[in-house]
Amino acid sequence: MRLRAGSHWCIWFALEACWWPTTVRLALILTEFPPSLGGMQTHAAFLARALHDAGHDVCVYTYRCDDALLHEAADEFDRQARYPVRRILSRLGFWANHRHLVSMLRETSVDLVYASTVYYGLLGVELGVPVICRSVGNDVQRPWIAYPYRLGSRVVSHPALERRLHAWYRRWHAPEWLEATFRKQRQALTRRTARANATILANSSYTRHLLEDLGVDRHSVRVLTGGVDTSRFAPCALTREAVRRELGVDADTTILLTVCRLVAKKGIDFLLAQVPALRQIAPRLRVIVVGDGKERLRCEAQVMTSGIADIVQFVGKVPQPEVQRYFAAADCFVLASRVTTHRISGLQDAETMGRVLCEANAAGLPVLASRSGGIPSVIADEDNGLLFESDDAGDFQRQFTRLYQDGALRQRLIRRGLERAEREFAWPIVMEAHARCFHETLGRA
Repeated sequence: MRLRAGSHWCIWFALEACWWPTTVRLALILTEFPPSLGGMQTHAAFLARALHDAGHDVCVYTYRCDDALLHEAADEFDRQARYPVRRILSRLGFWANHRHLVSMLRETSVDLVYASTVYYGLLGVELGVPVICRSVGNDVQRPWIAYPYRLGSRVVSHPALERRLHAWYRRWHAPEWLEATFRKQRQALTRRTARANATILANSSYTRHLLEDLGVDRHSVRVLTGGVDTSRFAPCALTREAVRRELGVDADTTILLTVCRLVAKKGIDFLLAQVPALRQIAPRLRVIVVGDGKERLRCEAQVMTSGIADIVQFVGKVPQPEVQRYFAAADCFVLASRVTTHRISGLQDAETMGRVLCEANAAGLPVLASRSGGIPSVIADEDNGLLFESDDAGDFQRQFTRLYQDGALRQRLIRRGLERAEREFAWPIVMEAHARCFHETLGRA
């Protein structure tokens, strides 16, 4: 039976096919959750809805909303959700969150805890229930535990104080001296919590190796790549024509699309530096950058000084439901990520999977991506895309030339991308793997 992503019945089938008990009481600790935007939020919302619709007793625990506008959107989301959402967690105080969750979950007597990061494995020790987590890799490379000490955790977690501290923390982009001060304690706590999880679902082979380097038992780690609504991203000629008209792009223009946060590891500066050479290959070229971040001003300045302002368009941050419109209009998707190292802390940052690559495959776009981090877990060279060495201008231009000039190659990459999106990256496949993991873990417990 072929499962179509996005159809309600297929999600139910995928979960219930694993012969679960009638109802499992699930505590979902999904720190990044709507209405905030991003890949983790998309994954979290889809998982919570699917588990609830499969008949399980689901409760979501997530961060408090400090922003007034976001708070209104959160209230609206929670009213429409079919399951309870507890926005109680602090973004700063790890141990305050731990104590709060232990107290609440003891009262509800949950059967299983699932977390969207590796940081909540210790709950299993105190509650006597298995904890399964998903790791996106960066929770290991750059621990997101802001304040890792027990002493003072409750104080920094007080809503009034936390609001001011977190605003300052974001304004200064996580100041380097503070990151260096807390580094060892954060790493030690990450190692301890990660090892305590019963099972970890890693988003790529790259992430699995990071976890094994922490001392996590390799048998408790499974690689699960993907998470895309293939029905929503499916190619549509009418949408393509309409969006290109809105963008003022004619049929002969080649649109090169990238969708990402504008941070150093995404390699936007590298991509922009290649535009003059790419224009020699594809004279009618347009580059569209969807996303925002702290590197945006520097990238815009690079565009102006390079004389390519008429070719490059910065769209900014786009709500997730609208992103597929840009995929529909594009001719090629590029992700030029690289591994970066923090100047003071020495912590690395890498593309551990790249959900946008799954979306590009589902949208029927040929993909050109760097051979960096976890990208090869999604894009197999010469199969569902082409890979180039990170920051290698010659290799990038060669692969782009092949893609631009070889129509048969483009069609083969598109066909394989669509196949892999349906068979490996689609939400029903990902949800079925979650269900199987939950069932096996509960069986062992």
